[in-house]
Amino acid sequence: MWFRNFFLLFIVLAVAEIYVLISVGSLIGAIPTIGLILLTGIIGVTMLKQQGFSVFAKLQEKMRQGQAPAQEMVEGVLLIIAGAFLITPGFVTDAIGFLWLIPQTREYFAKALIKKGMFKVQGMHAGASYQAGGNPFGQTRPQDDENTVDGEYERTDKPERDRLEK
Repeated sequence: MWFRNFFLLFIVLAVAEIYVLISVGSLIGAIPTIGLILLTGIIGVTMLKQQGFSVFAKLQEKMRQGQAPAQEMVEGVLLIIAGAFLITPGFVTDAIGFLWLIPQTREYFAKALIKKGMFKVQGMHAGASYQAGGNPFGQTRPQDDENTVDGEYERTDKPERDRLEK
C-alpha cells in the first residue's frame, strides 16, 4: 500500500514538473528557463546550509537540556528531502523544497508528521531512571540500587577446548 502511494506520487510529481517546465519555457524561452532553474538551485542550497545549521543548533540545545530532540530530527529529515528537491531540476520540486526551508512551515509539517505517527517518538529516559550528568543526553549512569549484584560468570556448557584460556 505504501509503495503504491509513493509510486503514484512520484508519477504525478514528474508529470506536473514536465508540464510546468514546458509552460514556463514557452513563455520566457529555453535559456531563461534553464537560468531560472539554476538560480533557484543556488539560492536553495545557500538557504539549506543556513537552515541546517539552525536546526542542528536547536537539536544540540535540546540534548543539552536532556530532552528528546524529536521535532528537530524530523525537521532535519525534511531539510534533507528539501535539499534533494532543490537540486532536482524543476519548479514544482523547488517550490516544495523552498516551502520546507521556511522554519514555520517546516515546523508545521514536522509536528503533523509526528502527530500522524509517521515518526515514532520516545523519551530519552525510557526504561530507566538516570541522574542528570555531563553527557549530551543528561545521563551519567543508572542510580545505585541495593538489589544490583556485581559479579562475573563463565559458560560451562561448552567443551573445555572451546573456552578461552586465561
